[in-house]
Amino acid sequence: MLILALWHRRCTGKVNGPCPLTSIMKSLIASHTHSVYLKPGEVLVTLTPMLVSTVLGSCIAVTMFSASRGFGAICHAMLPENAGRDNDLRYVDTALKHIYDNILEYGAGSDLVIKLFGGAQVLNVGKRSADRITVGDQNVAKAEAVLASLGLLVSARDTGGTRGRKLFFCTRSGDVFMRRMRHDKHSIDEDTIR
Repeated sequence: MLILALWHRRCTGKVNGPCPLTSIMKSLIASHTHSVYLKPGEVLVTLTPMLVSTVLGSCIAVTMFSASRGFGAICHAMLPENAGRDNDLRYVDTALKHIYDNILEYGAGSDLVIKLFGGAQVLNVGKRSADRITVGDQNVAKAEAVLASLGLLVSARDTGGTRGRKLFFCTRSGDVFMRRMRHDKHSIDEDTIR
């Protein structure tokens, strides 16, 4: 309820009263019998309709959805490159290859929809120089490179910047509701990425 109250305050400027975002979120949550919170280093590939939420800073999340095959997939990766470690899903390259192998087993078709999120610089580490690439930038670049090497195109994205993001991924429709967090903890922006 705290999240809905914060969304409500941003939407209306008040704590009480009607807010369309409150009803949208309540409908979204109520329409799913299964909800999962995806932690850093986790991957989910499922045929079961569910609502998956995760919070990103410099980490990235990639969602994949196939309407014809009825599956959704998402990863939450923390660092760009595995560099020979075992099957460690905290790394972008390993997590994306793991998802790809799994969706091939489900028979991924030409209707695969891929979305990329995250890669922010959320820690204040002083002035950013043009020649210094952040972990978030590296994560986004690695995700783009791995997806391109697999022949996969990103259809929607929200990456970079200095604000974290909270995602709600609907594995039934492939829709992603994204909330961009501001540095002021009482202000939140909402977007729906379809």
